[in-house]
Amino acid sequence: MVDALRYAVNWLPPGKKAAVCLSIDDVHPGRSSDHYEAGGDLGKGVLGHVEWLLDRHPQLHATLFVTADWREIHPRPTRKMLAAIPGLRDHFYLAKIRPRGAMRLDRHREFVHYITSLPRTEIALHGLYHCHRGLKIPMEFQEQNCEEFTALLEEAIAIFGRAGIDYVPGICPPGWNSPPALLDAMVNVGLRFIGSARDLATPVSGHARTDMHGMNGVSLIYPQWIHDRRLLHVTSNFSCTNTIDRAFEIIEAGGLLSIKAHAVKKVFDYVADDGLDVGYRNFLDMLLMVLEEKYGDALFFTSMGEIVRRAFEDRTGPPEDV
Repeated sequence: MVDALRYAVNWLPPGKKAAVCLSIDDVHPGRSSDHYEAGGDLGKGVLGHVEWLLDRHPQLHATLFVTADWREIHPRPTRKMLAAIPGLRDHFYLAKIRPRGAMRLDRHREFVHYITSLPRTEIALHGLYHCHRGLKIPMEFQEQNCEEFTALLEEAIAIFGRAGIDYVPGICPPGWNSPPALLDAMVNVGLRFIGSARDLATPVSGHARTDMHGMNGVSLIYPQWIHDRRLLHVTSNFSCTNTIDRAFEIIEAGGLLSIKAHAVKKVFDYVADDGLDVGYRNFLDMLLMVLEEKYGDALFFTSMGEIVRRAFEDRTGPPEDV
């Protein structure tokens, strides 16, 4: 089982012991003068932390999961009476949302220029609106059918195109939710990878499977073919709530240390543990310095897009999903 999970995907270059990648979710043009900042303040905001880390660690790569037309204002229901009515609540937005188009990427040229100018940084999809009717507001992909999912993805891709953004062909679905119909829709529009699991608690081993947020039962530390080998899955397995020992364990097992952060730290009364603030930035700086000193050239500092490119160039392993 360990060998099957590890070698089903050809993703590590020869001579490399393990790999490290960093991804940031919820990136969009929101400024501190809006409801909250998520990249719109450019170098003076959260993206300045990303730029600072990239400058201090020239081998580091980053994947920004960017929402095409962010509409979510509050991640939790604020219309309490309506939220308490089963059935009816599923047909309404249970918190105020932004007007369609207000955060559309092609209307924020300075933001687009900044994120596309960051060194060693790639951009991937993080939904169209990042909101949904019903209790699970941020979980955009829920009960829709394949045709509806395809339309959402096509509109997001069209906005990326109008904004002039070259994106890598993957998505981290908001809330990590990925129903089978979404996977079919991803194939329809030419996407190749998905980050649909975040697991910061399952003990590390070569045969460990995810059992936390999003897709369960996929490899905790190795990229894995899913959906009849038409898509590659990459799990997020490390954050600021973990100790450095977990990073060592993943690397010693020959896995991918997949570090996750969120662009938004605080939304009204909601605080994201892994929001990229000064404290988390400094933690990552320390972590990277320790890894560089301990492992040196044995580590493959990469991005999700690069892993996917390598995997699709050489689809080794069994013909079925692991």
